[in-house]
Amino acid sequence: MKLTKYLFLMLTLALLTGCASVKGLKNFASCDFDFKSVSNVRLANVDVSNIKSYNNLSLKDTPKLLAAFAKKELNLNFNVNVDVKNPNSQTARLDGLDYILWIDNAKILTGTMNKQMSIGANQSGTLALPFSFNLFDFFSGKSSSKMISFALGLATNSADNSRVKVSIKPYFAVGKQTIKLPAYVTVGGDKIMPKQ
Repeated sequence: MKLTKYLFLMLTLALLTGCASVKGLKNFASCDFDFKSVSNVRLANVDVSNIKSYNNLSLKDTPKLLAAFAKKELNLNFNVNVDVKNPNSQTARLDGLDYILWIDNAKILTGTMNKQMSIGANQSGTLALPFSFNLFDFFSGKSSSKMISFALGLATNSADNSRVKVSIKPYFAVGKQTIKLPAYVTVGGDKIMPKQ
């Protein structure tokens, strides 16, 4: 949708539903977004949050990971935490978002999350986005140690954070209408790229 049509829709909805509800999304659009961290990392249902290297895996966890590798079901679950700062004099609000998860500039996942969030005027908050995928879909042909080392790097934040980026396009529900921002905002490491 062209930006002019988007703004026209915003104005129309503001007249129909009251300015306050639409301002919530407008305020969210002007928030500052920054990559914070990756947390709650689980690999094949093994908590690897405090494990720094392949050699530090316990005798209990190593067989689980090797069995998952043999089945080609090395599922990686984690949260990407995005800092959101609201510089506005009113509350910023969203009802959900479209997302794209990137690793090494490769598009890994796309989808939609129903994720409500409100941030008060001149306040900050953390938007935790949960992701899950099979490492075999990303690291096809790589060794088990390479895959596990990648996951451990995410878990301990010792990997280059710019390897992980997330693009978000917040949306806001007004009655039965859904209003989305016209472009994605991408955060990852110290890079912020406003458009996708």
